Amino acid sequence: MVDQLDLFKLRQTVEHEIDEYVYHVPEGAYGNSWSHEKVERELRTFREALVDPYWIEVIDDDKKRKCCVAVADDKKSYLLVFDPEAQTFMLVMKSKLSSDLTSFGVDGDAVGCFLSR
Repeated sequence: MVDQLDLFKLRQTVEHEIDEYVYHVPEGAYGNSWSHEKVERELRTFREALVDPYWIEVIDDDKKRKCCVAVADDKKSYLLVFDPEAQTFMLVMKSKLSSDLTSFGVDGDAVGCFLSR
């Protein structure tokens, strides 16, 4: 599966997710919902953070090193990566003490992960 991953198609898939994203607040949700302007601003930020996908090593939630594909970098603290084994996206954080990229439990769809940073 990993050998057959088309990085160009992965980027297209993420771009499509951004283009088709519809913000929805579930009934009974706690907190304040985002304004339309904030959602659009965050989606623009996501588009600007997209990179040409490349392979990187990350530390997953089980503290295991694995190869994933970086698809976005906010140039601050976070990268959005695709885990080809789990077929899901996850947010990873850049370590201040080392070059490690570590997952911290945020995984799922590309937009939901990136917007939760």
